[in-house]
Amino acid sequence: MFMRYMTDANLADIAPELREKGIDCQTCHKLMRNNETSQVSIPDGEVAQFIREAQGAITLIVMDHDLAEHCKFGKLPHIRVQDAVADYILRNRVH
Repeated sequence: MFMRYMTDANLADIAPELREKGIDCQTCHKLMRNNETSQVSIPDGEVAQFIREAQGAITLIVMDHDLAEHCKFGKLPHIRVQDAVADYILRNRVH
């Protein structure tokens, strides 16, 4: 299965950067609304439902706490940026 990634609105700026590195990544607004107008909010429940309907084909890259909680408790594929940063720091800590 080919994995796609989707950023929440808070992380919209990193989607183009990830694409430049060969990662299939779009913003939630692009995939869900077919536009890049992040000023119009998409409710967390709607984003979670979109990820659920993708049936594992899309992983959400998320910084928003409430949306991350939706994903966590709904067992939806997601990467919480704060956790990824903490994991990196802890793995690379000099003792």
